[in-house]
Amino acid sequence: MSIGQVQYYPQVQSIFNNYCLQCHVSVNGSGALELDSYEYLMEGDSNNGPVVIPYNADSSLLYRVLLPFPVTVPNEPICCQMPKNEPPLTQSQISIIYNWINEGAFETGQVVSVQSEKNDNTKYFYNYPNPFNSRTKISYYADGNEDISISIYDMMGRKIKSIVDRSHKKGNYVVIWNGDDNLGNKIASGLYLIIYQNERGIKILDKLLFLK
Repeated sequence: MSIGQVQYYPQVQSIFNNYCLQCHVSVNGSGALELDSYEYLMEGDSNNGPVVIPYNADSSLLYRVLLPFPVTVPNEPICCQMPKNEPPLTQSQISIIYNWINEGAFETGQVVSVQSEKNDNTKYFYNYPNPFNSRTKISYYADGNEDISISIYDMMGRKIKSIVDRSHKKGNYVVIWNGDDNLGNKIASGLYLIIYQNERGIKILDKLLFLK
């Protein structure tokens, strides 16, 4: 699975900065959609909740209100077409946001699938069992002396657990994850993303299903 061709800060956030912050800027306690940071964007607003659904731009309110025709928004008294009272974004700008959402709506990094000689990502990383309900074993490989990180994200793109983040010598490694977050709390049942990354730019994404 390959994602991450669109970069959030230089491409997506720059569109918001130039066209959206006249209205959608942080106001403490307003409950309105705020587009001046990734965190606020992914929180959504108090009326409609999340406006970005990772991997599903067509169902994401953020994308729908950018289309060049009015969209009826639940819990809003008016129809919306953004930017409000301004010319619509160009097709190229809308495509950037559309592709970013469909690639997972990540904040940082370019995530791409590794292509080994046998087109087999398990050379670097795999986990078993998947789905799991108590713990899963994560096996991974270091090519040489290098930094490696493995993290768990929810489907909103928020990091919930750092599994590995340290320097490694060449070799095979195994860690166990028991379905807790960084605070030690058990996560909710559902679909999550697990991402392996090394300092040479290899990143692998896989889906992980946790069942209680």
